[in-house]
Amino acid sequence: MGDTVDRHREAAARHGEAAERHDAAQRFWQARGDEARAELERRNAVIERDAAQLERDRAVLDEAHPIQHGGRASS
Repeated sequence: MGDTVDRHREAAARHGEAAERHDAAQRFWQARGDEARAELERRNAVIERDAAQLERDRAVLDEAHPIQHGGRASS
């Protein structure tokens, strides 16, 4: 269980870092007057933040309700 939870938390951190890079890229392009590229970077930052939240939610779920490996699924 811990391994899965840790992997989701690590993925959340990576997505958060990616969002920060996209924020910086947005500022870069905005400062240069390229609103089209700035908007793409803004949208990408939003996507990365959403992905980070999804990974945090997965970690919470897996911690509260661990996946049981090796068993048969019930019908």
